[in-house]
Amino acid sequence: MGFLLGAYGKLAAGSRYRSLQARMMRIQSKLRRATRDVANMEKMLDRNMKAELQALTTSSNATKAGFQQVMQATMYSTGVGAAQAALAEYYKKGCPENFEYGEGNSKITIKDSAAAQALMQSISQQQANFNTQVSSMTSWMDQNVATCKQQIEEKYEMLRDQMLEPLKDEEDSLQLEKDTLESQIQVAKADYEACQKMEQQDAKMLAPNYTGGQ
Repeated sequence: MGFLLGAYGKLAAGSRYRSLQARMMRIQSKLRRATRDVANMEKMLDRNMKAELQALTTSSNATKAGFQQVMQATMYSTGVGAAQAALAEYYKKGCPENFEYGEGNSKITIKDSAAAQALMQSISQQQANFNTQVSSMTSWMDQNVATCKQQIEEKYEMLRDQMLEPLKDEEDSLQLEKDTLESQIQVAKADYEACQKMEQQDAKMLAPNYTGGQ
């Protein structure tokens, strides 16, 4: 009786073991694919976010440089450049009285050292005004970039919730199913080995003894 129970039990346990192994192979394949999908999605989102942030920084830097160029051109169009050149030439020639630089409407006259000093102060004031305007605009741009950066990061955080979390949930579900199957496989394997042992032991008991009673 034990022999038959062991034999049938071994067949049932072996069948269940092979069935669980087949399921495990399918689950492992799905889990590998899910893990790969999660990694690819993370890489894509990180890559796209970095590209947007880099484009924002590049655009901001270009805007700043363009604004500074415009402001500098505007400042020099008011005569600052000519005044600087006139002062340089004035001091180069030893600070002569009634010094004239340029021609026509753009002519600059420096009567004496006091006039030169006044002209220098005027240039310094215009440069200070220029630096203040550039600094103010740069600060505003930096604040705007910080706001845009935050918006980009929040957008990709939302995309992660919408696109990445479902993939991670699937990965976690498959991992849980894999762990459960591993436990079931261990049980099925133990049942198979126990039934096999029972079959082998009863087979020895049923084997004829050709040496006894002779």
